[in-house]
Amino acid sequence: MTWMSCRFLAFLLLFAGVWTVAASANDTAALSRPGDGQVAAIQRDLVIGRVSSDPVKTLPRLQVLSVYLADQLAPLGITGSQAIIARSNAEMLLLLRSGQVDAVSETVMSAFMFADEADAELLMREWKRGVSSYRSVLFSRTDSGIETLDDLRGRVVAFEDRGSTSGFLIPMAMLREHGLEAVELPAPGIAPPPDKVGFVFVGTEINIAAWVTRGMVDAGALNDGDWQDVERTPDGLRDQLSVFHQSSPIPRSVLIVRSDLEPELREALRSTLAQIEHDPAAEEVRTAYYGVARYDPFVGDASRDLSRVRALYDIVRDLFE
Repeated sequence: MTWMSCRFLAFLLLFAGVWTVAASANDTAALSRPGDGQVAAIQRDLVIGRVSSDPVKTLPRLQVLSVYLADQLAPLGITGSQAIIARSNAEMLLLLRSGQVDAVSETVMSAFMFADEADAELLMREWKRGVSSYRSVLFSRTDSGIETLDDLRGRVVAFEDRGSTSGFLIPMAMLREHGLEAVELPAPGIAPPPDKVGFVFVGTEINIAAWVTRGMVDAGALNDGDWQDVERTPDGLRDQLSVFHQSSPIPRSVLIVRSDLEPELREALRSTLAQIEHDPAAEEVRTAYYGVARYDPFVGDASRDLSRVRALYDIVRDLFE
């Protein structure tokens, strides 16, 4: 099944109310190859999930990854693949608890929720678009007088949306950690109490930069990649802005597995992901699946970054569904 045919099928399934694509052993000849001496005891599909509000865009990409992994894990008895898109974290949580999803590719904040609520395991770090980690940055106009988090009292911050890790959850956690209380404002232009930080959601990265530049809000939050991206923060805007605070490194993305996944499948999945950057058969995956060209374990600096983000997650866990 090609990427384009998966995309067309995803479009049809969206209108049918089913956000899933399955590939049987007939869809790829490699799935029927011998087990090279291993005992093929599992005999079922591999199911990979992701949370997205845009299944038409996301589902074909996820299917490329799921077909590749099913191919590699065929010697264990994996007979095909399924890609499932959940509309929310709450829906994915139900899928994990019921065992309907084997693995999920997600942001680190959502991954922590799945670990807490479904006993899922954070298996590997995903290098999305070639990046292992990123940072959340808070910025303001250069003439705003805002130089520290304390200067945000009585001011208004623009965030992206409630589900954004770098554009809401991490900066909100940093505000709370610093002892600042943030309150959502009913509309732009309304001043917060003088001892609190007001915030509004503006939807897109370029809106955040534009609103700060035009003085509609006092500060904004982005990840450092979007801050440097001229399409999201054009030079004409960024020249009038400056970063006054940034987070510690945040793992870019995570692949998690459900708690009761077969141990031999878990370890085979870990090994397969670890070599994906060198496997010629994974070339389409590295291109189509959000540029995820590498997976590695949470050790060393990656482990320390994960622990730091875990502490921030605990501060804002009440904001999750």
